Amino acid sequence: MANELASSLIKKLQEKNLTIAVAESLTGGLIAASLTEIPGASSVFKGSITAYVDEIKQSVLNVKSETITNFTSISEQVALEMAVNVRKIMKSDIGISATGVAGPEKSAGFLPGLVFVAISIGDHNMCQKLELTGDRTQIRNQTVQEILQLTLSRLV
Repeated sequence: MANELASSLIKKLQEKNLTIAVAESLTGGLIAASLTEIPGASSVFKGSITAYVDEIKQSVLNVKSETITNFTSISEQVALEMAVNVRKIMKSDIGISATGVAGPEKSAGFLPGLVFVAISIGDHNMCQKLELTGDRTQIRNQTVQEILQLTLSRLV
């Protein structure tokens, strides 16, 4: 399913002559990997930053330390900053991000399956809170599907 979504997204980006960049945490590079599996992705995919720890979210993605302190790294606010900032860093038309808890244990007091995916396009930034179920692999794969679907829905 993610492969079909990635293929559809790459085609739609090519049709609209738009570029995309990814910032991801819990997915550990899976979003970027799903996009780059598609032949021709290089025409629209600028790159990705896997910021698995807060230090990298702050030093590379320029997420404000106050945002993490006030809301935790598993929050709408951090997901939005990740999407907006990766878009700026990569000079892309679209920035997408994912942060959350894949499990199997709680993280920062949050249960596995709590995920925030965000997208930044033009003047429009949005975040979606997900409450996913399954094991670590299932949560990570569902997150990829959700962010690809959300991005596609914004390009129609």
